[in-house]
Amino acid sequence: MSGIKRKVTIVGAGPAGIAAAQQCIREGIKDILVLEKEEIGGLIRQANKIENLPGLVGKDGRDMVKGLEDIISRYDIPLSYTEVENIENIDDGFGLVTDKGYHKTEYLVLATGTTPRSLGFQEEIYHPRWRDHSGKKVVIIGGGDAAYDYALRVNRLGGDVIISRRSEPSALPVLIKEAKYEGIEERMGEPEEICRTEDHFIVQYDQEKILADLVITAIGREPNILDLDIDDNEISFPTGTTEFPGLFVVGSNVLGTYRQTSLCWGMGIAVGMKLGRIFSKQD
Repeated sequence: MSGIKRKVTIVGAGPAGIAAAQQCIREGIKDILVLEKEEIGGLIRQANKIENLPGLVGKDGRDMVKGLEDIISRYDIPLSYTEVENIENIDDGFGLVTDKGYHKTEYLVLATGTTPRSLGFQEEIYHPRWRDHSGKKVVIIGGGDAAYDYALRVNRLGGDVIISRRSEPSALPVLIKEAKYEGIEERMGEPEEICRTEDHFIVQYDQEKILADLVITAIGREPNILDLDIDDNEISFPTGTTEFPGLFVVGSNVLGTYRQTSLCWGMGIAVGMKLGRIFSKQD
């Protein structure tokens, strides 16, 4: 990628990033590139059930990933599995330091999502795998949407689940209601210690300890904007326009408590439309 300068580079192949790429192509912007460090779909891949996108209601995140892959193929979206390590301001655009070399772009769209908050224990994970959990005791720490969504998924895959939360749940009422209907156990209290032994995890509370086969941390997420000094209040909705000319930030990394896939998708479409208008004025 060294020496090539794109018109538009999109970092992140989740819903916001793929929507932005699709709309750019529909606007006639062909010289684009999507960079993704891990997997298409981002966090949506982990969703137990999608409820706010027509055609996907009731399906799980893997179905949406298939839809995103279909869009990439149908619109011939250029995609490179590359991790962006640093961003530099250069003349007429941005320079991206990646694990595969140096990349230049005129306009940059960050659809990089969020990173999980950590409790710092050994072998900590942040989402359950899509596999059979039959006979497994699974403790999920957290009280938000992700915690309840993961609990419902593990329960669906045969696991014996405990939601461990330190306060009243902040998840959507529909998720809380469904967890109760499924008989998922909830425990109030914050673990004093979580440690890994050869055979299991020990989750230690004040007066009790729980032995678990798996412990999942779901205590919130932080915006992933690659250490850029951007004030959230300076990012415009829905286009993701920032105080830096040519830089846009869209998706769950700027939506705060409104992190819904449908809103991420909408922001991606909006920034693509914005870029289409910018380039039409240049022609």
